[in-house]
Amino acid sequence: MSTSSVPDAVFARALGQICVQYRKERGISQQTFADSVGMDLSNYQYIEHGQKPRGDMTNPQMKTLLAIARGFGVPLNVMVNDAWEIATRGR
Repeated sequence: MSTSSVPDAVFARALGQICVQYRKERGISQQTFADSVGMDLSNYQYIEHGQKPRGDMTNPQMKTLLAIARGFGVPLNVMVNDAWEIATRGR
């Protein structure tokens, strides 16, 4: 894993891309996934987009990240590493 600096907003978008990838690989909708981990659909959508409607970067709590990783059946460190790889691609 690269240790280069990545802007927070870039990482937030990369994390969202990983969530989309994992969800589509499992063939489930945003609503189905959000329900399965006890999240409100709009909050989960913000995470997938990496930002809120006004353009503010998402900043999910640790318990939310843990719930998402568990919902996908992957360790949190794997999910974060996969997102980091996307965020640092081409750097």
